[in-house]
Amino acid sequence: MRRVTDGLRAAAALVIFAAAAFGVYLVAAGAPGMSLAPAGGPAAAGAIVPAGLSIPAIGVDTGVEPRGTVTYDNPFTGQPVSGYGVPESLGTAAWWSDGPQPGSGQMAVVLGHQQSGGDAVFNRLHELRPGDQVVLRDGGGAVLTLEVLGEPLTGLDKATSALSDALNGHPADADVALVTCGGEFDDAAGTSTMNTVVFATVVGAG
Repeated sequence: MRRVTDGLRAAAALVIFAAAAFGVYLVAAGAPGMSLAPAGGPAAAGAIVPAGLSIPAIGVDTGVEPRGTVTYDNPFTGQPVSGYGVPESLGTAAWWSDGPQPGSGQMAVVLGHQQSGGDAVFNRLHELRPGDQVVLRDGGGAVLTLEVLGEPLTGLDKATSALSDALNGHPADADVALVTCGGEFDDAAGTSTMNTVVFATVVGAG
């Protein structure tokens, strides 16, 4: 099993993944995702700092920004918690830069928004199926190719430890966890009620 860092456990502890920030970005105008060249380039020699993400099966081809751990008030309990920083745009993804790099042998976390009725980058994350390709590229064009492991985990209740439990209990070969929101939107909390996770494993270069 890929090692789960203490930071990963802390950031996922209350499973909201920066819901307060998500509420802000949800109502902002989302810039379109950065269009990148199709996968194809030198194989990554090891861990990368991701700059681009392609998931052909769901039409994703976008940029990846680094986002660290943030502190905010849990919208369901009012308690201050730590969580993953989320992308500033609805159209781009974010890599949790306080955690492992993709290809490091530890599980990295990549996040994206979901927007009911909108066009956010991970709106179709729940449609991925085992074997679907996920491609990460660094700023120099080096390619890290992954395949989806298992069916998406959906309906992970943000008011419980469901996301934390899913990440800490990830498949043995998981190199990247793709995370987004889902479920009904709670107007009072200003965020959706669920999370969705897809795990992927490194298989080579594009």
